[in-house]
Amino acid sequence: MIFNTTKEQDQEIHLWKKEHSCDVRTDNYGMQGEIYVGAIGGALTYEFTPTGLGTVEIVKCVCGQTLNLTDTGKW
Repeated sequence: MIFNTTKEQDQEIHLWKKEHSCDVRTDNYGMQGEIYVGAIGGALTYEFTPTGLGTVEIVKCVCGQTLNLTDTGKW
């Protein structure tokens, strides 16, 4: 099964990634305000959970905060 995010969701993720309060933010390596977790990345986890009504879509930051992108209006 293939899961995708919409352009609107991508914009929401980008904004959230930049603005949420995160303990992992760093000014090291010249990336002010970026979440740095090493050369291979992995700061965000995308979870797509299919249900009988629709798909639950959640993005998790390495700091533990989550962004729920689920559009229950389409269910």
